[in-house]
Amino acid sequence: MRARTNQLASPYAEGRRATGQSSAEQQMGIGVRGYPVSGRYEFKYLIRNEQTHAIARFLATHLELDKYSQGRPLNRYTVRSIYYDSPGFRCYYEKANGDQNRCKFRVRSYNQSDSAAIFLECKQRKGSTYTKRKSQLDAERLEILQACEGLAEQDIERFGVYEQLLLGMDRWDYQPTVLVVYDREAYVSPGQEDTIRVTLDNNLRAQIFPELDELYEEADLDNLLYGWTILEVKFTNIVPRFLRQLVSQHSLERQACSKYGISVALLLSEYPTRKEGLNHVYVR
Repeated sequence: MRARTNQLASPYAEGRRATGQSSAEQQMGIGVRGYPVSGRYEFKYLIRNEQTHAIARFLATHLELDKYSQGRPLNRYTVRSIYYDSPGFRCYYEKANGDQNRCKFRVRSYNQSDSAAIFLECKQRKGSTYTKRKSQLDAERLEILQACEGLAEQDIERFGVYEQLLLGMDRWDYQPTVLVVYDREAYVSPGQEDTIRVTLDNNLRAQIFPELDELYEEADLDNLLYGWTILEVKFTNIVPRFLRQLVSQHSLERQACSKYGISVALLLSEYPTRKEGLNHVYVR
């Protein structure tokens, strides 16, 4: 049974404020201007749709439009991801509980199916930083994932990057759990460098328990986060100088906005539970 949500009263978020800092510093998650950090950081903010145009204008004065946004209607391209999880929602609860060391797997593509590349991605958090590994999926590897047969010993060397997911399919019964789709407007550092990347993710929609061959389907998607957009600021080494001004001008408050977590929470209630496998879902 699918729990449908037609309106959003209070957006799902697990954000936590730092202590001993000013309000603006708490919202940004930094203590002093230009504080150096190691690894890749992600700051997320939930904003009203009415704010997006002004924020986009602000971003355009500091960054440049990502090459994948250039020339597209409204500067947006479509991101499509099928997330894997266990029957007990292992990955969802690791996120909801704030575990500092966790990873999640997704099959991702963009826009429409006409000759679009498909990737397998592993996004891992260690402490406060994130890393992401990805590899393109060919037809053979897609068939292996569709078969949900897990890891055969001889596959370890052959599929290297898939080892963790295939092991997860064996150990925790990872299976396609949610198809998450949204429209993204992206900005990057001048020269298309990836040291700073800011995205505005709008029109979030999702489908529970998809098949891999439904990656490009739209018919069964439920619209989520009515009236809201997710702003993500990703950077390495140095907190962007413009971030303090952006937060102050638009009264932004940093919070956790996992699109996977939001989709599961709203489609299966805040506390998802499965009984007797994928075909028997109830909401409590």
